[in-house]
Amino acid sequence: MPKVVSVFRVQLPIKAVWSFMSDRREVGCLFPGCLGVTILDDVDSIWKIRVTFGPFSKTVEMKTHTTVYKEQEQLSWVGQGDHIRMSGDVFVKKIADDITEVTYDMEGHVSGPFSTLQEIVVHEKLKEVKKKFIRNIKNELGWELDES
Repeated sequence: MPKVVSVFRVQLPIKAVWSFMSDRREVGCLFPGCLGVTILDDVDSIWKIRVTFGPFSKTVEMKTHTTVYKEQEQLSWVGQGDHIRMSGDVFVKKIADDITEVTYDMEGHVSGPFSTLQEIVVHEKLKEVKKKFIRNIKNELGWELDES
């Protein structure tokens, strides 16, 4: 499944943006359907997420693991729970002293019976969730400069 990618700029120094984007609790609470984030250690956490597909919904516990942590540069993660596997990357780039560019991508896969059909549904749902998630992040970070 292809990744869904967002690129946007905010009028904040890179240090402030990184501090927010690397805080799993802060960012996790902005993920649509997130009911809470439990930090296990420096690289592992559990996200409790209410997943909704049309009239159906289910609460899923996603165990996430940070795979890359490069201070004020890149944060990558993988997560798995109840036949759903997700991954994501956050890249931050200093454009000016008070302007930071953020690139955020996510990818999701399902396993189990009918996974091919489910992949199509998950891809569409992921685009919708990512759009809301990025909007929530932008609102939390403040003034939006532009979006690619």
